[in-house]
Amino acid sequence: MQTDAPAITITGTAQKEAWQRRVMPPIELVAPGVNSVPVVFPDNPMRYTLSYVLVDGNECVVVDPGFDSEEGHRQLLSALADLGVGPGEITGIVATHFHTDHLGMAARLARGSGAWVALGRQERRHISAFEDAHEESALDQSRMLGWGVPHGRVAEAAMTPEGLLHMRQLADPDRRLGDGDSLSVAGRTWRIMETPGHTPGHICLWDDNGELVLSGDHILPRISPNVSLEIRGDTDPLRQNIASLRRIAGNDHYEVCPAHEYRFRGVGHRARVLEEHIAERSREVLHVLGKGAPTVHEVARRLTWSRGWESLGQLQFRLALSETAAHIRYLVTSGAHAGVPGLVLAD
Repeated sequence: MQTDAPAITITGTAQKEAWQRRVMPPIELVAPGVNSVPVVFPDNPMRYTLSYVLVDGNECVVVDPGFDSEEGHRQLLSALADLGVGPGEITGIVATHFHTDHLGMAARLARGSGAWVALGRQERRHISAFEDAHEESALDQSRMLGWGVPHGRVAEAAMTPEGLLHMRQLADPDRRLGDGDSLSVAGRTWRIMETPGHTPGHICLWDDNGELVLSGDHILPRISPNVSLEIRGDTDPLRQNIASLRRIAGNDHYEVCPAHEYRFRGVGHRARVLEEHIAERSREVLHVLGKGAPTVHEVARRLTWSRGWESLGQLQFRLALSETAAHIRYLVTSGAHAGVPGLVLAD
């Protein structure tokens, strides 16, 4: 893997300092009409989402408004007020993908303003595509058992009826955005690029004249975004993610405005580092499979994790399993591994 592109340059220095100190970063003017606003993500290691408020005299579009909580709502409304925008003056909401720390507050903001809500053209809320939440939870528990999760941890790993119903409350889109589409706001034309992987319909927004990109969770400066084999999601999400990383691998002079951590330049370098990380992880998974690990859980248990396997609980436990399953699926579809007896990867 060639990684000779320049290393990243941190541009959000105050954001990085805040991340390291584990405090909320400041509201910042990234460029004329483009404002970075942190919105708290309660009880989650990511701590907050960096929302982007695009505003001019006639329009106000909020990109990735964040998780829907009372505290987060107050934070966002306070920031809007400082920008001279009332809660009823939001004209549009764009979520780079459907996860609750991005789309979560869209429904509340839309109710208070009549704003349109946009998602990627291919984004389908597959996790909430069910008829009965209790039946769906039971099916997911069966799936976890098939992945070899011990009986005592199945309830921890599987989606609960309450969690599934919460996903149902997320806003439905009024508009769909994909390759070839653009969004004109704040005196800028934002080119839409589909970047599936983290979710099936993830999008990034590129301002080619201003050399900015709102990257959502597709590319972050330090963390490797989770790519999971999920309920009715992409059948080979890791392959999609690699293709998406290659799509954005140029334009190192653009400033990347991610939804977590801090702004930076050097998107090509970062994309190549992330692709190499995927390759290293796949080699590790293949090695573990070669040792005879019979289930997704057993493979995941034998992998290296930054905070240690024993520290992974609740959502982090599920994400570790789903990420491992995505790597196994990628190896199988690449012909690198033909599967082992008992290894179940049913979607």
